[in-house]
Amino acid sequence: MRINIQIYKKFKAFILVNLFLQISLFLSSCGTEDEYFELKEKDQIPIRLLSAVKISKLSITNISSLVYSSGLGFPVSQMKYNVQIWEITYETIYKGSNIIASGRAFIPLGNREEFSYLTFAHGTIVANKDAPSELSIANIETFVYAAMASTGLITVVPDFIGFGSSKEIMHPYYVEETSALAVIDGLRAVRELMNQEEIRSDAELYLSGFSEGGYVSMATHKYIEEKGLEYFNLKASFPACGGYDMKGVRDFFFDQHIYERPYFMAYIAESYRSYYDIDTSWASQIFNEPYSKRVINIFDGISDGSQINSKLNDTVAVLIAANFLSNPENKKFSKISDLFEQNSLLDWIPNIPVYLFHGDADITIPYQNSVDTYDAFLALGGSPETITLTAFEGADHYTAVIPYLENFLNIIIELEGY
Repeated sequence: MRINIQIYKKFKAFILVNLFLQISLFLSSCGTEDEYFELKEKDQIPIRLLSAVKISKLSITNISSLVYSSGLGFPVSQMKYNVQIWEITYETIYKGSNIIASGRAFIPLGNREEFSYLTFAHGTIVANKDAPSELSIANIETFVYAAMASTGLITVVPDFIGFGSSKEIMHPYYVEETSALAVIDGLRAVRELMNQEEIRSDAELYLSGFSEGGYVSMATHKYIEEKGLEYFNLKASFPACGGYDMKGVRDFFFDQHIYERPYFMAYIAESYRSYYDIDTSWASQIFNEPYSKRVINIFDGISDGSQINSKLNDTVAVLIAANFLSNPENKKFSKISDLFEQNSLLDWIPNIPVYLFHGDADITIPYQNSVDTYDAFLALGGSPETITLTAFEGADHYTAVIPYLENFLNIIIELEGY
């Protein structure tokens, strides 16, 4: 299935500027609430939730008027609820130990018997200031999450490990299990919050995410199908523009002469080195000097992607060590290759619907990666009625965002039967 992207491009600048200006205006008149609870007594501590802070309330009038004026194709007629925004901390597992993770929950408020759950996994970030729990209430992303919730979806947006309350940890970028657990434990924590607030749900769950978040949503889907998730009933996932085949991501990068965002490959390499406790000398097998030394401490949680790019090199042959570039499957690099294989998501068959989305002009994470993933699922015995792939014609990694948001949310509304 293909959707033409040209109509979206002329609205993109207008949408971003217009939303920011209007959100700033209406939030200046909205008071924030500082209501807070923290569970301290041993017999009160739930499975995952540690604390929750109620930080703001957005009215449906403001949310729907912003959606309408922006030109976004969100289902305005289905936006029926005011939204309460909570900042949460919760326990999750990192390398076998409990740590404190964080995120935000966007809770619909209204006279409805039960609400469903939606998770949204954000795209690649490297600076802690860009984590969901660090964003201002006037930020466009915050508004979009609130718009999702206003349709009647309890919307859970985790920071991911390495950001927010766990910012001292190197983010495990494209590491399968820990990516899934950050979402799953966030869900468990929000369910506990809903019990505290006496807000009922029907336990139905939808997973969504874009770019790295597409990978995270698929990893979470896989985890749930293989290991189960108590109290939740997964209905569908909507991964977009992710690198599900990690060797495919690597090979695409190596095939380029110039790659404008070299920090992506450095991020994967340093993430794997840190997560799997590999010696720093490993970097010299992957990168040329001086970059093999630079990547060790380049992801400091302060520098953003453009700042990190400026310290690397966008000519692939200059950045990547010649032996690794020419023959990454050589036995010498088997440990590296095995980690790419280990964290790919092609070794399972989805039995619950997966709606894949990707821009067919994407040169950051190639559209072919989603095609290969789709083909791999079908080759293993997956059903084309369960697994679908939608291409946004002419869309790159960034212009695909708007049609993706519009498409998956409208599908959920249809599935919910509103």
